[in-house]
Amino acid sequence: MKYKLLAIDMDDTLLSKGLTVSDRTQKAIKDAEKAGIKVVISTGRMFSSALPHLIDLGLTDEVITYNGALVKEIGSGRIIDHQPVDLEAAYKIFEIVKKEDLHINIYLNDILYVNKLGFGAEYYEKISGVKSVLIQGDISNFLDQPSTKLLIVEEDVKKADKIEARLENTFGDILNITRSKANFIEIMDKNVSKGATLSRLANNLGISADEVVAVGDSFNDLEMIEYAGLGVAVANAREEVKNRADYITQSNDEEGVAELIEKVIL
Repeated sequence: MKYKLLAIDMDDTLLSKGLTVSDRTQKAIKDAEKAGIKVVISTGRMFSSALPHLIDLGLTDEVITYNGALVKEIGSGRIIDHQPVDLEAAYKIFEIVKKEDLHINIYLNDILYVNKLGFGAEYYEKISGVKSVLIQGDISNFLDQPSTKLLIVEEDVKKADKIEARLENTFGDILNITRSKANFIEIMDKNVSKGATLSRLANNLGISADEVVAVGDSFNDLEMIEYAGLGVAVANAREEVKNRADYITQSNDEEGVAELIEKVIL
C-alpha cells in the first residue's frame, strides 16, 4: 500500500516528555514529505500553542487543532474549517462548572480565557506555552459567542473521571466529550473529532482512508486511528488505544513517530 497522508498527534506522541521533537524525528518527517506523503499534525492544542513546533518541522499546509474543531493553513493562518461549541450548550456546562467549582478553559479567536487561577491554569500554561487571560465576573456573562472548544482541567483524576461520566451522560447527545490527558476533559461540538476532521480533509484532497496513516496515544485519538487505513498507537498509549490500533510503534520518548516512518511507511 502506498500511503499518501500521515496524521500525527502532538502531545505524548510526536513530542517527548520534555515537549521536544528529536532531530531523528524531524528528519523522518522531512523524508516522508520528500517521498510525496502529506504530513498533517492533528492535535488538541490551540493553533498558537502548536505553531512553534509546526514552524520547527517546516510544515506550511493544513493543521488540525482543538481536536478537530479548527483547521488552519499554517503558512497564512487562513481558517479552513471551524466548528465551535454551541453557545446554549456551553451555558449548561458552565452551571456544572460553577456548582462543582471546576476550572474551565474557554477559547475565543485562539486566545485562552480561564475562569480562575490555580492548578488548572498553571498546569495548562506549562504544557501549552500559552498565557491565560482571567475572566472577570460570571463566565456566562462573559461568553457571547461560541467557543472553539471547552476544556475542564481537574487535578484529582478520580474526580475528573466522575465529571467526565456526568457530562457524557447529560450532554453526550449534543457534545463530543473525551480525554486527552488524565487531567483534561475535552468538550467539542458533537460532530467534531480528530477522525471526522481528518476524514473531511482527506476527502477534499482526494485521498482515501486506506491511504491514510494516523498515530496517537489517547482517547481523543481513537476516531482518527480507527478511520485510517493504518491506525497506529505509540507504546506509551492508553491500553484501549493500543488494543484498537493496527500497529504499535515505540513510545514518544523512543522516537516512535520516526520508527513508524522509517520502518513502515517509507
